[in-house]
Amino acid sequence: MSVKSSLHALKKMNDKIYPKLSAHERFKMVIKTFVTGDELQREKLVESCPRVNYYESDHAYTERIEASRDIVTVFIIQLLEYDKIISIIKILKGFNYKVETLDAEIKIANEAQGFLLAFEDFCKEHMGIEPKYMIQSWYGYDERYIKKVEKLKQFIDFYQTDHYIELKKIWLEKVFLNAWKMRVET
Repeated sequence: MSVKSSLHALKKMNDKIYPKLSAHERFKMVIKTFVTGDELQREKLVESCPRVNYYESDHAYTERIEASRDIVTVFIIQLLEYDKIISIIKILKGFNYKVETLDAEIKIANEAQGFLLAFEDFCKEHMGIEPKYMIQSWYGYDERYIKKVEKLKQFIDFYQTDHYIELKKIWLEKVFLNAWKMRVET
């Protein structure tokens, strides 16, 4: 068999087999073409992928839903970080590290207060939704994260901090509003 006829047979085989590949099989083959550098094969795999039409919810609505989920996820991750830091401080306090832990407690109380107030302001003033509802909408009604928020507020109240304004502004503008604007207002 000549090279030309072998290539023709391979092309016919690809034309028959490629459209029948499952999404996962096609995905694996395309990834392998990145590894081998076979751009021609990759192009054939992509071009032979079946084309379908989809209907979806309004893009503006869908983007708001996804952006709100992502913002609440960032909030929860940071909330858990503050919870972890406070737990470590309390452990150290149990070992009588008085001077260092007091400074650390005040610092983390200030940071956490700015963070919580920024999220509350974002939810209430910019979304028109209670922060509790935003958290519960994405992380369930088991109250686990709501209780962590309350625990953090108790920690903050103990120190009666008032140096949170600048931190609140940074969290609100640079994180919450910026993420919302980038996703929704473009």
